[in-house]
Amino acid sequence: MALGLVGVGDAVQAALCPAQVNQRIEADLAQAPLDTAYVGLLAQTQAANPQQRRTLLAQRPNALFVPASNMKVLTSAAALHRLGPSYRIRTSVHGTVNPGGMATLRVVGRGDPTVGADQMTALATQLRNAGVTQVNRLVMDDSYFPGWATNPTWEWEDAQFYFAVPVNGLMFNQNALPVRVAPTQVGEPLALTGLEALPAGPWPLVNHSRTVAPGTAAQPMSLQRHGDSLNLYLTGQMAADANPASPVLGVFNPAEQFAAALQTALSQQGIPTAQVDIAQTPAASLGPELAAIESPPMAELLVPTNRDSDNIYAEVLLKTLGVAGVTEPPADASRAGAGAIRTALTELGVNAEPLRIADGSGLSRHNLISPAAVVDTLQAMAIHPQSQVFRNSLAVAGESGTLRNRLVNTPLSGRVMGKTGALTGHVSLSAYVQPPNHPPLIVSIAINHSNQHASVLRAKIDEWLLLLAQLSPDC
Repeated sequence: MALGLVGVGDAVQAALCPAQVNQRIEADLAQAPLDTAYVGLLAQTQAANPQQRRTLLAQRPNALFVPASNMKVLTSAAALHRLGPSYRIRTSVHGTVNPGGMATLRVVGRGDPTVGADQMTALATQLRNAGVTQVNRLVMDDSYFPGWATNPTWEWEDAQFYFAVPVNGLMFNQNALPVRVAPTQVGEPLALTGLEALPAGPWPLVNHSRTVAPGTAAQPMSLQRHGDSLNLYLTGQMAADANPASPVLGVFNPAEQFAAALQTALSQQGIPTAQVDIAQTPAASLGPELAAIESPPMAELLVPTNRDSDNIYAEVLLKTLGVAGVTEPPADASRAGAGAIRTALTELGVNAEPLRIADGSGLSRHNLISPAAVVDTLQAMAIHPQSQVFRNSLAVAGESGTLRNRLVNTPLSGRVMGKTGALTGHVSLSAYVQPPNHPPLIVSIAINHSNQHASVLRAKIDEWLLLLAQLSPDC
């Protein structure tokens, strides 16, 4: 078939048929830097009826890949499907108040990732208004998510930092702590500030770092824990004229930090606390609810999950799926959540049987997902009653989230709504794509086991997407 030219804005590009796009992609796969990588790709026309979906591009569509944060597509779709757009996460305070204002309180956390200082103030204010003037005993119930708080399949190096924090019932400031590491005088240790902001007090610091002279080749700075030690170890070097570094640490004793933050808020309301205990088992009965706060609705929680690729939100969704509506608590909320995702995907018409689901965020390299499963999920969500809520949670090329700086000033700017993913050696993207002159597409691309930097792989994926922008509707 003879093809002409396709106009896109001020640009004019040659129209392509799917076979031509396939040829170009296969040529890329046969040479560096992708000849040693493992690549999967599926592009289909979007259609409500599976029989009307046309597969345009396919490279290992049913093979299993490490999805990185493309795992969030499945997690968020399952959460929206099973829990609904209005679902909120409630943190409640139960107890009794004697006539003199003395109270014994139990705080039940259910994994709200949005709790910060304002929410603590709201709880403390409600308790004061309920007549509490003194807390004899404050019990922090952190039992809502049974099992591992930190996913055991995550890499230890990741678990040091804000993107791999423990996910538990009682979380304050997303279980993350921003700190600052700065050079001092030549020969002196680096200065670490920010630990004093921990509500429960700073962690012990073992400082083996050094400030070196300007122009000196400095050893890389590292700030981390070793094993189960509570100590922080600061090592490496910074030149005296170097800019400060701003790492964000994961909080490894989150329930204690939550308790201390609540104590501070109570104190600001004139309510002293005599004793604080952390409970890892639920109470037989809770007693009257004296105060409560709620997260934003599910429709809003999905935005940081997908658009900004926030791991903690995704893990909260996974664990919430594992415990919501159950009569008996599971042994492990994450494993139960993985089962709930499988059930939801099956309800959506996705073949979940071959998949391996190890977490909700995609941080685990144990996840194994096929491009076909992701495309089928996006197809299902395109016709779901909450399809617009789901689409609104995705990043938009050239405009928002993790796609803000991709495909800028191209024919696909504003026309790709999707989810990115990246781990060392693994890069992915799954999206709704609207080519300028072709019916809408759904695309999932995964590149695994590459020795290239993520930026190189992202650029190649974007090249392929721009080929889709040239698709002709006539072939």
